[in-house]
Amino acid sequence: MALFAVSHQLVSLDIDIGRRLVKGVTELSIKPKTRELSEIRLHCDRPVVRSASVNGLACEFERVGPTTRQQVLDKISRTQDTDEGELVIRFPSEFGVEESTSAGFKMAKVRIEFYLVDAKTGLVFSECDDEGHATTTVHTETCMYPSVTRSWLPCVDAMHERCTWDLFYTVPACVESAGKSLPMTVVSVGELSSLVVHPRDPLRKVFRYVMSTATPACTLGFAAGPFTSACTLDSSLLAAGRSDAAAPPPLDEGRAEKPQGSDSEKDEDDDDDGAAAAPASTSVTVSPATVDAIGGIYAFAHGGQQAELENTCAFLPEALGFHSQEFGAYPYTSFKIVFVEGLRAPVVTCASLMLASAALLHPATVIEAAYEARRALGLGVAQQWFGTYVAAGGWADQWLVVGLAGFTAAAFVRHSLGHNEHRFRLRRDMARLCHADVNQRALSYAGPRGGDDAAFVRLKAPVVLHMLDRRMVKGGQSLGLARMAAKVLGACVSGDLGAAHAVTTAWFLRGCRRVSGVDVAAFGAQWIHGTGCPVFHMAYAFNRKKLAVEITVHQESTNAHATAPWAAPQVFRGPLTARIREADGTPYEHVLDIGERVRRFEVQFNTKYKRIRRSTKRFRQRQMAAADDAGAGAALFGAESAAAKRAWRVVEWGEADDESLASATFEWIRVDPDLEWACVVHFDQPAFMWAAQLQRDRDVAAQADAVAALQRLPSAAASTALMRAVMDARVFYRVRVAAALALAALATERLAWIGLHHLVSIYKARYCVPGAGAGGCEPLDAPRLPRPNDFSSAAEYFTQRAVLAALSNIRDRRGEAPAPARRLLLAALRYNDNSANAYADGHYLAGLAAAAANAVAASTRFATAAGCADAMAEVERLRALDLLVPSFHNVVTCAALEALVRVSLVQPRARVFNTALFAAMADAHAYAPVRQTAVSGLLLHWGPRVPPVARLMAAWAADCEHPRLAVAVARHAVQLLMVRAMVLGRQHHSLLFMEEQGPAADEHIDTPARLVGGFEALIDDGIADSPELRTILASAAYDSAVPAESRRLLAAVHALVYQTVDESMPPPPLQPRRRLKIRLQPKSVKPPEGSPLSSDSEDMPLGALLGVSQELAPQVPKPKRKYQRKAPRPSDELVVDDDDDDDVPLMLPPIAGTRPPPLAVPDASLNSPVYSAMPTATPPLPLPPPPVSAPPIKLKLKLSKVASSAILDTITSPTTSSSPLAREILPGTPPPPPPSAPAIPSAPATPTVPAKPAEASAGVAGGTRKLLHRVLRKLSRHPDAFPFMRPVDVVLDGCPTYYDVIKQPMDLGTVKRKLETNGYATADEFEADVRLMLANCYAFNPLGTPVHVMGESVEKAFEAEWIKCGLSASTTVEPGPIESGPKTPPVPKATPKTVRISTGKRKSFQSPATHSAPPSVEAADEFVGLPDVKRIKTTPDLGLGALDSNDPDAIIEYLDQTAPKPTLDWPSMCTRVLLRLQAQPSAIEFMAPVDPIKQGVPTYFDVIKRPIDLSTIRTKLNRRSYASADEFREDLELLFSNCYLFNTPGTYVHTQCVTLHAIFEATWTRLSQAPDLPMDDRAYERARSVLGKLKRDEACWPFLKPVDPVALGVPTYFDLVKNPMDMSTIQKKLAKKSYALVAEFVADIQLIIDDCFLFNLKDTPVHDCGRALHSLANKLLESDHWNRWLFY
Repeated sequence: MALFAVSHQLVSLDIDIGRRLVKGVTELSIKPKTRELSEIRLHCDRPVVRSASVNGLACEFERVGPTTRQQVLDKISRTQDTDEGELVIRFPSEFGVEESTSAGFKMAKVRIEFYLVDAKTGLVFSECDDEGHATTTVHTETCMYPSVTRSWLPCVDAMHERCTWDLFYTVPACVESAGKSLPMTVVSVGELSSLVVHPRDPLRKVFRYVMSTATPACTLGFAAGPFTSACTLDSSLLAAGRSDAAAPPPLDEGRAEKPQGSDSEKDEDDDDDGAAAAPASTSVTVSPATVDAIGGIYAFAHGGQQAELENTCAFLPEALGFHSQEFGAYPYTSFKIVFVEGLRAPVVTCASLMLASAALLHPATVIEAAYEARRALGLGVAQQWFGTYVAAGGWADQWLVVGLAGFTAAAFVRHSLGHNEHRFRLRRDMARLCHADVNQRALSYAGPRGGDDAAFVRLKAPVVLHMLDRRMVKGGQSLGLARMAAKVLGACVSGDLGAAHAVTTAWFLRGCRRVSGVDVAAFGAQWIHGTGCPVFHMAYAFNRKKLAVEITVHQESTNAHATAPWAAPQVFRGPLTARIREADGTPYEHVLDIGERVRRFEVQFNTKYKRIRRSTKRFRQRQMAAADDAGAGAALFGAESAAAKRAWRVVEWGEADDESLASATFEWIRVDPDLEWACVVHFDQPAFMWAAQLQRDRDVAAQADAVAALQRLPSAAASTALMRAVMDARVFYRVRVAAALALAALATERLAWIGLHHLVSIYKARYCVPGAGAGGCEPLDAPRLPRPNDFSSAAEYFTQRAVLAALSNIRDRRGEAPAPARRLLLAALRYNDNSANAYADGHYLAGLAAAAANAVAASTRFATAAGCADAMAEVERLRALDLLVPSFHNVVTCAALEALVRVSLVQPRARVFNTALFAAMADAHAYAPVRQTAVSGLLLHWGPRVPPVARLMAAWAADCEHPRLAVAVARHAVQLLMVRAMVLGRQHHSLLFMEEQGPAADEHIDTPARLVGGFEALIDDGIADSPELRTILASAAYDSAVPAESRRLLAAVHALVYQTVDESMPPPPLQPRRRLKIRLQPKSVKPPEGSPLSSDSEDMPLGALLGVSQELAPQVPKPKRKYQRKAPRPSDELVVDDDDDDDVPLMLPPIAGTRPPPLAVPDASLNSPVYSAMPTATPPLPLPPPPVSAPPIKLKLKLSKVASSAILDTITSPTTSSSPLAREILPGTPPPPPPSAPAIPSAPATPTVPAKPAEASAGVAGGTRKLLHRVLRKLSRHPDAFPFMRPVDVVLDGCPTYYDVIKQPMDLGTVKRKLETNGYATADEFEADVRLMLANCYAFNPLGTPVHVMGESVEKAFEAEWIKCGLSASTTVEPGPIESGPKTPPVPKATPKTVRISTGKRKSFQSPATHSAPPSVEAADEFVGLPDVKRIKTTPDLGLGALDSNDPDAIIEYLDQTAPKPTLDWPSMCTRVLLRLQAQPSAIEFMAPVDPIKQGVPTYFDVIKRPIDLSTIRTKLNRRSYASADEFREDLELLFSNCYLFNTPGTYVHTQCVTLHAIFEATWTRLSQAPDLPMDDRAYERARSVLGKLKRDEACWPFLKPVDPVALGVPTYFDLVKNPMDMSTIQKKLAKKSYALVAEFVADIQLIIDDCFLFNLKDTPVHDCGRALHSLANKLLESDHWNRWLFY
């Protein structure tokens, strides 16, 4: 029980977006519950606390971190509900708990000052694109359950702790973007109370939000950025939304088209034929008053997205009003939605606030995106009630909140999109659930659910609640679960659920029983607390004697072959409905009481037997009459004549099987027609019954089941039935789409290609221009032009896409689509006309590109057939066209890239894959979907064994700046292993699965056995021997900055491929390789306690932690394989193969910069300077000596900040170049000697520290001791020496792998202690220890990191002080032979050799940093253009990896020292140079990029490969893309050289370029030689004086105010003058003190003069005024020598 409660919390955040620094203050109003309250514990994961106080009294505080492995696991998984927090605040003795006059104790105020630097979780800084220009935004990412808020705010982050909030956000008033200021906006939970200017900084403003409704900390959230697109939504959109919904294409297809089964078509037989009547919510009319009762609905987005924002959010008032009207009043005072980029999930829900991905924004012309956006945002709206307001009672009840949100969101889908859409989605979700519910935990599992487990809960929970709703409605005659959902919200208002609004599963089930009167205990035991789904195998027989249908039900479970101990199969019980439509057309429902595994039911037949005895002729007549009644002739689509039927190849039922039709006693049987069970039903009935169900049953679920059954029962009549469904416009469009795709399965040679004939006929009749043979005599392969696009009907649009996709799925003997299908696809691509269409055709063209590639991908004559080349040429044409006219989200480019990847995988010899193209598309500046597609293409094509791709995969998978890309890459890595394993598994059937005999083995050998056998072959094929890949996976899997989902997937791959437990543990001894043994159907045996798979064991392997089942049995002999490994290797060691003869097992040291938790470190050794060695049977082999020719190289891999460092740019060995990675990477390195050979290097490559003498020493002399104390004192007082003052603490400093790399640590504190205790005999020993400390710093911290830079600074100070004291620098001593026993390790050089990776400038991707054995690809030149990992888009590296200490003041001081200061050198100079060039008349030709068409130079880009212009240079300068002035000058020189290359001497452009080049050289020389002067107070005073004198001169009248082109009659002024300037603007900049340099002030005066000369011709009055102004300015500036920046 908590000893205090928080009633109110004030939070103030000062956000520095440029530095990614947050300084915060929070004040908690706590109410003690006991007088003995002496300390409190708060959750504070990431923030660094600087001070704490209670009622104004300073408090002691400390951070309590995990000290045992189990505590680390509990912290990561948040499994403990009793988590008390990481921050302990101890109250001083002066503080006492006082009693209040009322009951209880007086409130106490706890104040905490903290800061947060470069946050990666919880609080995210992301780059966004605002009207084409990059800006930075900051937003939170919550999960609606405790775990995230603590990472950016000290608070009580508990599910049941609620309080009110007062939130202050201080942000810059504006941000600069492309030369203009954009106002910053903060949107937060709560109500905006005030917006004021910061009292001390007028350039910043403060937003205040007040949350008056008590909410938990896990529902807090905000977003800050330049949200210039905004709109207010109200009830007026209700009527507009309904009228817009009727406009084409309608979103609510179920009502707009009135398909079969819709409410508007209910007739007297609808209750019999179709689905159950829709609930009352389908006809709800949302009242405007309900929407107006919500305080306000606001939407925000970045600039340039106003139209998309209004279109996407138009339905939100209706959604909020629907939930308020149906379930309960909106719990907050307003609703806000913000669309931001860089969001890890599509929607993040907070209290009264929703953060949505900017990818959901779509214009009104895009059809597909509307469905996905409405579904995702609708779920977010439902979570405002169930998720933020109503919370779960515990982890075991989390499913209930998720399910209620999904259930209510599905009700809104039914309301807005129609009953048909709702039932079709429900049927699809049930099918997905049955396939997914294998080896899954129960819904009531008392633990957090993340990743795939969370997705499974989101899938299963709403389905289970729907099933519960149907049982409540049928069994209790109540309103069902909708009434119960309203009661849950009412209980929150009344207080029945307590102050925490926490609902539990037991309370909910009791309420359901009271509401409906149905006992739901058995239902909860099966579906909530149980696992799996039922599988029914059903058969029927008609008993003529009893006039009954005998139905036999065999029940299985989807967990029948499960391997997880918690996934035990069960027997499901409950009522199952069977609906029999008898021969007279009347449907009868029968309830089957399911309760046993096998049971037979007798269902009484209602029609007399004599009435069902009929001839085939009479039966046929009734069938035709029924068809006429149901379809009114529309099903024949105009083919009344016999000739038309022959042309369409119509085949009626009964023509080939009269006896079966005559003997049929009923028309069809449906099992579970109301979708009351999430089950798999195997029910076989004749095909003609399925066809009758498709044609006459009005339920979309029944129609979809019939389509799937007819696809499995191919026949000509089945093809005709499917064709009629596609052609019938009354059928729900999703059923038509499924029927079109099913026709492809019936297009076989055995059926005379009737499916192909029907698809071609449908496409020509519906979507092509009528041809000469349109009457029915046209050959099948006759060409036909497609009609112009008309997507006014969404149903016809989706059906058209499905028909084209189905045509591409047909295969002939050559593995390609038949010629008629390919001709139609190419014609659709070539002659696509969207000019008169009101909607975008991007997704349509993307589908066409995928279909065209699919049609020819598997062709056996791909390399020779002209049709295949034509298809790929059309795909490439679409991709090129999409670059010029981009489609929505570049879907055409993504589809084209996916098509190229697919063809390259299927046709490896075709060489259609362009690595340079995919590398360019994978650039960090590319659009996110395009980049993900390109990345997946590179991984799938090359695989992780190619070193360049492995490095890129590491950078992408650990890119915390692009979390969605990181997760996608990790998933691609898993998919890649599966794809390649399946390919290898075709030839290698694993013998591990031969333990099962008989049919069971044959049943499973085709897929799982092949997959796992392929995995073994893949691992044996060399992936397990890749040191780089192993290092990448091991490092990224433990890096806390990597997205959690990506970390989990990478860890699974690592555990599967390398079968390792923990990479942070000390090296274990050499052991025989352990095999991975997987069984398909093992018995569910609980592992004994203490076993590796025991959940209570402290040594649980990583695979078990990740949910990967592993059975390691090294003692069991394995059967002999059909294939053999090249050489046996131990699994626990990293093996590097230098040649085929010598195998030397070595351990790869952990990577510097990664921070894996010390999972496998003994608890008692966490704070020890050296990990205690694990007990081993045999000592590990010593490392071999370094080879002679191996220079030291650095491994620069810091996955915790992969986006801010060059991943694997260089490779490091912390000790010597004998590391396995060094030997693997450096080509030509001689192999090391065998372990038994003596290790005697002849010429070591690295210097070593002189060994300390063994004998005792009396210490150095007194004079030398004083000098050494002086040197030590200088080093200790150095500002950069604080990381070296004490020994490294692996917990406090966050580097658990430090002592795995550094075997002999050293620090200044140890040096001081040795010096004071006479530990040094000579000064050289003192120097050796200092240099050892610095060498350790360089070995562990990669080049460029803050601690590495600090080490270099300390080293410079040491060298200077060493020489100053008269102590000569120590010379390098060559080491002798390495003997056994502990010696001082060699010290790496401070400046090791680096190995750079090629960036594609060479013809082949060859690098010294690749494996000595080239990758197994056909052509190495395909690596041209593969990007260097350094080119990945970076964010500011604040360098705080090693500064997480307990001294906040030291870190704040460091941050203040490293704060950005005004630049006083080259950027300002470059700006002035560029402004002068743009103001020259000779620069007009170079102001904008060259347009080959407008300027009449069509061959320009054939000659000029790197175009550049002044506007591009200006953009790069504004975005700070230049690292130095030299890069700026190189771009200008490139501009001049391009001009000289393309334009011959004597031409106009060439002459202008010569003139401009001369001006540039003169300006550059003058400005670079003139030293810059800062603009201090005296300079500002002098500048105001100069400006005043200039303004008073009579010649300055044209320059006093900005030019008004209309008033002055110069409309073309701004077309010529790109940088206008005037005296009033200069005066404003002086008043704001905007000038940092005197040269900037003079440059503005020069700009006025240059603009005057640029626009006004000579001898004009204004030109003369400009000359007079120049003369006067030169005279006034001459006295202070300021005229050196003024040009003549």
